[in-house]
Amino acid sequence: MSLPAVQEPVSTASPRKLRAWIPTLIWLCVLALFSTDTFSAEHTGSVLLKILHALFGTRFDEQFEQIHFLVRKSAHFCSYGFLGALAFFSWRATFPARPRWTLRWSLLAVLVAAAAGSMDEFHQIFVPSRGPSLRDVFIDTMGGIFFQLAIALWIGWRDKRTAQ
Repeated sequence: MSLPAVQEPVSTASPRKLRAWIPTLIWLCVLALFSTDTFSAEHTGSVLLKILHALFGTRFDEQFEQIHFLVRKSAHFCSYGFLGALAFFSWRATFPARPRWTLRWSLLAVLVAAAAGSMDEFHQIFVPSRGPSLRDVFIDTMGGIFFQLAIALWIGWRDKRTAQ
């Protein structure tokens, strides 16, 4: 009596699936760079002030702190939202399905944005000019959710338009 041959599992890691993660991984590296001292509030403030003076030519002494705060938090929202969008398309290539949008891909993408935001804040514990902030993780996650909603609406709109 012979034993059945042991079959090797089929690999699902195709080059197409791996390539789909390249933009997401590159953006994660960019976000890691943003987490350094170079992009601390101390350094971005002088750059923003120069931009405001060039654009508007007026002084922003009284409002500058609020403007700087809003620009930095908006950057969190958009940067991690964009990460979530890239992750959505990476997950879509990794777990292909018939519909062009699934809740699974969106939830995984939000998870990537939230995890990356958390790791960013953890990293900032070790950067002398930075500090961790749960508020920033919340903003990062909200950016991820917002971009997922935008993707779902965009895909739904395109599907409805092409069906007509």
